[in-house]
Amino acid sequence: MKRMTPVQRLFSAAFGMLGIVAGSAFTLESAAAQEDWAKVVEAAKAEGVVVLYSTLQPNGIEPLLQKFREANPGIRTEQIRLGSNPLIERFSTEFLANRHLADVVITFPDDRVYEGMKQGWALEWTPPELVNFPAEVNNGNMMFALQNVREAIIWNKTLVPDAEAPKEWADLFDPKWKGRIGMNPPWRSVAIQQAVAFWEDQLKLGDTAAKMKENGVRFFEGSGGIIQAVIRGDVAVAEISDIPLNPLLADGAPIGFVYPKSGTTMSINLGFVAKKAPHPNAGKVLLNWLMTEDGQKQLLEYGGLSVTRKGAPALSHLPATPDLSNVVDGAKLVTPERQGEIVDHWRKVFGVM
Repeated sequence: MKRMTPVQRLFSAAFGMLGIVAGSAFTLESAAAQEDWAKVVEAAKAEGVVVLYSTLQPNGIEPLLQKFREANPGIRTEQIRLGSNPLIERFSTEFLANRHLADVVITFPDDRVYEGMKQGWALEWTPPELVNFPAEVNNGNMMFALQNVREAIIWNKTLVPDAEAPKEWADLFDPKWKGRIGMNPPWRSVAIQQAVAFWEDQLKLGDTAAKMKENGVRFFEGSGGIIQAVIRGDVAVAEISDIPLNPLLADGAPIGFVYPKSGTTMSINLGFVAKKAPHPNAGKVLLNWLMTEDGQKQLLEYGGLSVTRKGAPALSHLPATPDLSNVVDGAKLVTPERQGEIVDHWRKVFGVM
């Protein structure tokens, strides 16, 4: 072995010392971060409550929050569940009125939300669990992508044989479904506004509001209301955001489903801690818990949607997003003007003012 010169030994020792110093600095930095987070947790317990505004699956919210309370004793939970459109409107109205009631907001965003970020809706911070997520889930250290939802067609398998079920969006306008089709109204949901934009602007299906009215569509409140209507047989087929689909399939519900090969839209469920939250530390603890391995597992089970943490398991009964044909980010299809146009036109066609 070649012997080192005195100069080489000097540099070797120096670099070795730098490694020790760097390692020590990293350890100290990690310890400081852990200490800071421990302070946040203690402050959250002192606040004692966290208020969640969300678009999460209605029958899964309370079981999900029960898991959070078990993991974080001493922090009570309160929650309000709305469709994305009324939820965004509510938070925006409260913010402008200086009424700050929500600590954490989870919703499918549109341009109003991104504009709200510029106006100070969200707290800028870095959840400790963020290191376990792809970089693209992070929106300016303010909003964090937790879940994905896709638009689908479903049917009651006891009423509609699979071979006769609609397979494409255009099939929903077939007169054979007249009076037997359901959906969430576009004035209630951003995801449906995006789907309508896809139908009309990408697939060129024409005036889908007029076509749905001609086919006697029935409106239901949210994906939970739609899928229960299909299970009961109130309608035979429906357009749906697939929020409640996986857990009900797991329970054996007689539901058929398809993601049309012509494509579908995807919405991203983003979470943020309100900048003027009444319980900001508890808000941080809740959102960070939803990003932990356990939180993502519970969100997968009770939220019924694909989650975004690296290495998270797939849904048990639905295909992964990369396995679907032509999945389009719905947020890229609509501007505030296009959203307003869709909502106003559908309201006018259906006489809802």
